[in-house]
Amino acid sequence: MSSISTQTVELLKQLIKIESINPSASAQGSGEQKIAEFLEAFCRGRNLPYEYQEVTDGRSNFFTWVPGQDSSKRVLFISHMDTVPVENWVADPFSPEQREGRIYGRGSCDDKGPLAAMLMALATLGERKPRATIVLAASVDEEYRKKGARAIAQSGVSYDAAVVGEPTDLELVVAHKGSVRWQVEVEGVPAHSSKPHLGVNAITGMAKVILALDKINETLSQRVHPLVGPPTLTITLIEGGVELATVPPTCRVWIDRRLTPGERPADALQEVENILEKLRQGPDKINVRSLLPALEDPAPPSAGGTQIAAVAAKACAEVAGTGKPFGVPYGTDASQLSLANIPCVILGPGSIDQAHTTNEFVEIDQLSKAVEIYQKIMLSY
Repeated sequence: MSSISTQTVELLKQLIKIESINPSASAQGSGEQKIAEFLEAFCRGRNLPYEYQEVTDGRSNFFTWVPGQDSSKRVLFISHMDTVPVENWVADPFSPEQREGRIYGRGSCDDKGPLAAMLMALATLGERKPRATIVLAASVDEEYRKKGARAIAQSGVSYDAAVVGEPTDLELVVAHKGSVRWQVEVEGVPAHSSKPHLGVNAITGMAKVILALDKINETLSQRVHPLVGPPTLTITLIEGGVELATVPPTCRVWIDRRLTPGERPADALQEVENILEKLRQGPDKINVRSLLPALEDPAPPSAGGTQIAAVAAKACAEVAGTGKPFGVPYGTDASQLSLANIPCVILGPGSIDQAHTTNEFVEIDQLSKAVEIYQKIMLSY
């Protein structure tokens, strides 16, 4: 391996050793602050400027940058510091293991591999001065509500484009789905289960609601987006009842509605509301309502045809033989950055199929090539 490849592998191992589970996903999660402190020490050791942006108590985005020839232009490179929990791992997820050309450990591909590659690309620019100022952001809370990316979008600092580091197998993602998530509640009437006719069963009512909502996928399947496919609606969680001998007075479900580029969260909510209204007015008079506000991650507009997509495609082709623009069904920090009208491409080492698994890994070859690709983009935009 080259010196830079070796340094990138060692940097990734150091990042994996620092547990940074999103505390909103697990009570045992420590959050991102120790990662940010490690990045501060890394930048201090290389005379790179840095700053923090507090997002919420004890959780801050971290920034470092290299000034460009044109001070009016900024390109954002962003990867997130938080990870998902580590239940069911056999080995120690925070003891990185190098074998068979791979680095194993929590966050190796999602998202500390892209973060390590971006940081090394920036730190090894040397005397080569980019055209635009290159800003690297390590964000918080991507795995839950993307508060870090939202804070960047709302900061008032403008960016001409963004490269979002996520595991894409070094392929160029120019579009992805968004989401809107919320709860729906059915309210019934409690009664002793020996006389169920004296009550109204909320779970039975919710069963009818679920069947009605599931039918919406027949309509959604006809709205095929050329890059990301059709929108979807999934019931992901359900809870109801109070104890074994009582007719359940309430039942709630969570809805996960995936949005395609161009769809508005408000329209998706209204589509469901129309179904709920029919159930309220129908023969069963189901007492059902949406519990709002919803969690909204809009689908960013496609970056196809933008300058950042063209520059990234050229870099991918030269280094890895990749670069054909395509779309994916999952979401990233790009959903929040798009609110500030920042054109975003998503690009990084590792496969999304390994993200969130109990044997997460990243290919060292991809990690090394990612450094080269990111650096070409930094110098060419």
